[in-house]
Amino acid sequence: MEQTPPPGVPTLASWGRRLAAILIDDLIILIPAALGVVLVALDNFDNGVAPVAVVGLVLIFASITVGQAVYFTILNGNERGQTYGKRLLGIRVIDEAAGGPIGYGRSFGRWAVPALVNFFCGVFSIVDGLWPLWDDRNQALHDRVAKSVVIRMK
Repeated sequence: MEQTPPPGVPTLASWGRRLAAILIDDLIILIPAALGVVLVALDNFDNGVAPVAVVGLVLIFASITVGQAVYFTILNGNERGQTYGKRLLGIRVIDEAAGGPIGYGRSFGRWAVPALVNFFCGVFSIVDGLWPLWDDRNQALHDRVAKSVVIRMK
C-alpha cells in the first residue's frame, strides 16, 4: 500500500543529489584508506612486512568496513539525519511516516542490508542505487527496508 509523505515534509531529494552526496561521502571514507595505501606502498617488503605496512593495511580495512558502518549509522541516525555529503547537498534522511529521525538502529540497517547483500551479489548496489529513478517516492531499496525517505532541505 502506497503511503504519502506526512503534511509539511519537504520535497523528496532527487536521484542526482543523492548520487552526489554518496560520492562525497565515499571520498571522505576513502581518505584513511588512501593513507593506508600510501603506507603500504612505502614498505619495500625486503625484510618481510614492516609495521608501517601493517598500519596501512589496518587503515584500509578499518575505513572500508568499520569506518563505513560507523559513519553512515551515526550521521544518518542522529537528529540531523545527514552525512557530510548530504549536508553539502542540502538533503537528509527522515522516517517515512513520522518525518523525524530514523535512529541509530534503523540507520545501521539502512547501511547493513545493502552492504551484506552486496557482499554476496555485487550487482545489488547498482540496482539499489538506480532504484530511486523509477520509484514514486525516490526511495532506494535500503530506504524501503529502513522505512526512510531522503528529503530536500529548505
